[in-house]
Amino acid sequence: MKIRNAAVFEKKTYELRKGILELAKMTGGAGAHLGGTLSCVEILTYLYLVHEVNISKKKWHLRDRVLVKGHAHLALYQLWAEIGLIKKKELLSYGKDGSRIHILPDYKVPGSEYNSGSLGQVVGIGLGIAINSRIDKKKYNVYCLVGDGECDSGSMWESVSMAGKLKMKNLIVIVDLNRLSEFQVFDDNVHKEIEKKFKSFDWNTKIINGHSFSNLKSAFNQIKKSKKPLAIIANTIKGKGVSFMENNVNWHHKAPSKKEFNIALKEYEK
Repeated sequence: MKIRNAAVFEKKTYELRKGILELAKMTGGAGAHLGGTLSCVEILTYLYLVHEVNISKKKWHLRDRVLVKGHAHLALYQLWAEIGLIKKKELLSYGKDGSRIHILPDYKVPGSEYNSGSLGQVVGIGLGIAINSRIDKKKYNVYCLVGDGECDSGSMWESVSMAGKLKMKNLIVIVDLNRLSEFQVFDDNVHKEIEKKFKSFDWNTKIINGHSFSNLKSAFNQIKKSKKPLAIIANTIKGKGVSFMENNVNWHHKAPSKKEFNIALKEYEK
């Protein structure tokens, strides 16, 4: 499904958020990490359905690589089903014994480039893949979506430093900056601080509203023009789309009760 305008985009993100809640409800919310999943819905929808990363089964070895914080798995599974990497009926097996789609995607699921879970590793793995593309002389981009809490990991900045030195222009990092990690609340200027760090390592940067179709379009349009690795710093809202979850750190990984699930889903009734 190719999305070409903001109205269709908004409708799709609405459907995706509802689907996230429905999938999470199947397991009682165990491992769902709803706050940080709901915050990056627009980013992932734009990446897969508007920007249309190159993921062709006919030329799988030349596909763009996408590495996403594993906690956003409820959004990823739906988008992978949307583009045909997994069957939509497989979503009904989420969280069940023997299912390959569970709370942390691994390499056995088409679309997942790594065994997710450990924080601070996404950019390092992405850099390694980008370097491999240069060695093998294969043209593809590597997209890494990380959370703001992950930006506290030293290993991430070691990778950012190396990517800048190597001018890995096919490496794109997107920061889902919802300002609420598991243990801290970031200050109002954190987006500028993170941008400053990336720039100090010779990256191109773009600060955007991560829920805005036009802002995302402007940022992704820079990819082809960039001669350096690109960092898109997306200001987002934790728990976006569910009124009582928005900007509430309690929903980093808290599992809703049945009553809370019903209240959240009621906001998606038309």
